[in-house]
Amino acid sequence: MGKRRLAMLAVALSCVLVPAAMVGSAAAGPFTIGPLNLISGPSPFTNCNIGPGGTNYLNAEVEPWVAVNPSNPTNMIGVYQQDRWSDGGARGLMASVTHNGGASWSRSFAPFTFCSGGNVGNGGDFERASDPWVTFSPNGNAYQIALNFNGSDFDNAITVSKSVNGGDSWSPLTTLTREDGAATVSFVDKESITADPFDSNYVYAVWDRGRIPTDRANINALHAYSFRGDIWFSRTTNGGASWEPARAIFAPRE
Repeated sequence: MGKRRLAMLAVALSCVLVPAAMVGSAAAGPFTIGPLNLISGPSPFTNCNIGPGGTNYLNAEVEPWVAVNPSNPTNMIGVYQQDRWSDGGARGLMASVTHNGGASWSRSFAPFTFCSGGNVGNGGDFERASDPWVTFSPNGNAYQIALNFNGSDFDNAITVSKSVNGGDSWSPLTTLTREDGAATVSFVDKESITADPFDSNYVYAVWDRGRIPTDRANINALHAYSFRGDIWFSRTTNGGASWEPARAIFAPRE
């Protein structure tokens, strides 16, 4: 993943968002592409310097992902990493939000990291976050998922935050899984989240869990072992009030 600046983020998001806002009027005539809108802005995490690691690139934003509210297509959310580190992850994950089809935008963030308001109480006691993804349920509730991890002790997790107001604010985190970096070299990655398009009670999350054959080894041996990648799954059946215990749905043994 390269280091992309504000303008590139605007291009990536706007190229998706502007046509998406026109879905309701598709029958009226051919699509037209409007001007690009800058929907990101100066980092709110400028003075946050938590955790060791490489170089932090202030105002660098990567991995945009966009969702359109099926109950109100003028409401859209674009999520992305904010202040990317050279060796992985970011200070936080931002959400740019519109309620008028892209005419104006505001920003919000869930407490996925210390820099973005995370702590032990709300589940966001991590130095970095990565892999942003967002989805809307049919009733308009939004769910955002993240990979959370530390540069200092290798703890890592998959967490989810919910918004009931179109992305203007976000709930404390629900931890779907957490790996203790001091006890194992297992790590989670490449998560995604998808709301059921027909039933707002159901939302599905998947990710991979990398591990070495013994599932326990010194971190210095990482480059000496072959990794296995299990596919893990969790879901909510009650609109995010609770999530089922995470379980492997595909676990290769060779």
